[in-house]
Amino acid sequence: MGRITIFSIEECAFCRRTKAALSSRSIPYANINIESYPKKRSDMIALTDKTSVPQVFFNDKHVGGSVETFDILSKWDEESGNDASCEDQTPYDRYIRTIESEPDPTDERLSVPTEPPPTTQKMDFASPRTSETLEVNGKTYTSLELTKLLVQRMPRDSLSYRVTLYYDVFKGSSGVDALKDIFQLESREKAVQLGLELQQKKYLCHVTNDHIFGDSGYYFRLQLFQTPNVLNSFRIWSDTVEDQPMYVIHRLGKLWGKLESKHLDENGMVDHSTLRTDEFYWKFEEEVCELQKISLRAMNDKTRLAFVINVYNLMIKYAFVKVGIASSKTRTSFFSDVSMNVGGDIFSFDDLEHGILRGNTRHPYQLSKRFGSTDSRKELARKELDPRIHFALNCGARSCPPVKKYTAEEIDEELRLAAMSFCEQESNVDIGQGNLKLSKLLHWYQSDFGKYFLFYILSLIATDAQT
Repeated sequence: MGRITIFSIEECAFCRRTKAALSSRSIPYANINIESYPKKRSDMIALTDKTSVPQVFFNDKHVGGSVETFDILSKWDEESGNDASCEDQTPYDRYIRTIESEPDPTDERLSVPTEPPPTTQKMDFASPRTSETLEVNGKTYTSLELTKLLVQRMPRDSLSYRVTLYYDVFKGSSGVDALKDIFQLESREKAVQLGLELQQKKYLCHVTNDHIFGDSGYYFRLQLFQTPNVLNSFRIWSDTVEDQPMYVIHRLGKLWGKLESKHLDENGMVDHSTLRTDEFYWKFEEEVCELQKISLRAMNDKTRLAFVINVYNLMIKYAFVKVGIASSKTRTSFFSDVSMNVGGDIFSFDDLEHGILRGNTRHPYQLSKRFGSTDSRKELARKELDPRIHFALNCGARSCPPVKKYTAEEIDEELRLAAMSFCEQESNVDIGQGNLKLSKLLHWYQSDFGKYFLFYILSLIATDAQT
């Protein structure tokens, strides 16, 4: 019995959309995850001369990636059920007639693995990463339960003092009222005592950190509203820290992937509005704060390179949900202002890319380097600029690089695959009729590739063709 086979990886938006397009038409498919079965990546490349995913086969025939599959399905939609005499009333009928009715694929490289994937470290998402609890009026709250309750019940207003407007704040007296009501406390004095404990444990703070909590007119706010431009400021991390930084970022990536997979529309697109209401989103908000205690300075060069790429790619998706997708008008401020706390240092996306990964090289459209001469973060900048980082940080328009989780052990090979995947897409690199058309990305960062820029790009294309 014939079938559709898809080579894919987890957390790939284009893979999800392709599968969703088939599922919405009730068309089955066999999935081969080349992350779970790394040997199948070689099969995919040998069959297609492509490194990007998804790659789709109708029986033994390679039809292309996501765009090509959508084009075929759209054509099936148009040609189905035009009249009663039409051979195929639905795209599913077309699938049955032209694919499933045919023999099984004959090429062994298209076989779906039946053995369990290689052993990987299991990740427990049900248990909390934190152990901190607080007992209030006879009831014990986890840090997440307590923070969520405070967010939902504590007052939030915009209040001014002299010439400054403070957002998401409450007066001390209003906070006392709220705490007394939320936790059914007997007196205002007990509410003040609880507020002081919450301040000590950094669940709330004075807006300028000048006053302790009390039944007063001073302004306070919950910790997660204190630094709104810092993405992972949901709480101040005080729990133990995992001693394997790469495990932390890979675990966070898996957790985010589970979130996204639960909130896909019929086209395989992530619904950001519903994702924010998921209990796992609250969990991610808290657990991503562990990055506050992971020191980049303690990492060797390859570990830091892989770690920062993973942080950048994860936090971009997080920022799109929490802050909003950057428009052409807000793009500059988005990448320079939206930040994250890693190891106690605050980094914007520009800081990670141009300060660390590009070796503190000036942004093409900025006058100065990200890290000045007195900036302690300068020591984190890479000593040598590897231009392939641009292909790891930027996803192409038609498919994804076959790498979503960069590792210290295989970072060089993973960057090579990301570069080849980028260059094999016509929207990025197109050689036709004697002309070479390149992505704007390559134009912006031409200097990163050195004086042999064109040779470098052409060598990647040649390598791709020989793979």
